[in-house]
Amino acid sequence: MAEPNTAVPFRNRRLQPRYPLPADAGATISFRYPFPHGEMVEAPLRDISLSGLSLVLPEALSRVQVGDIVNAIEARVAKKRFRGDLLVMHVTGTGEPGAVCGGLFYPEGDEDLITIRLVLRSLEAAARG
Repeated sequence: MAEPNTAVPFRNRRLQPRYPLPADAGATISFRYPFPHGEMVEAPLRDISLSGLSLVLPEALSRVQVGDIVNAIEARVAKKRFRGDLLVMHVTGTGEPGAVCGGLFYPEGDEDLITIRLVLRSLEAAARG
């Protein structure tokens, strides 16, 4: 006889919609790792929301853990660029090809936040058809 599931379901904490980015969209992030003098690393973005983003982990970040901060990211989405830092909130498939990392994105400045909002508006309009 199977044991009853005693795990308490958690409420989704996401307050903003997340927009998936097709692989052929060319949406990427780049940054120096380790910061500030490390090698320039580029990775494809998987999705974006007003508060965060997720990416396919490049080899250079294969050991990233929850709580790490990836500094000075430059993201390119829909021919727009914005900068900020990423606080890693989850890593799925650590050490495996195609592993995914996601977290909270902290824009560098007001202009970056405005750009993110413009990108999200265009993605929302495209999703509506």
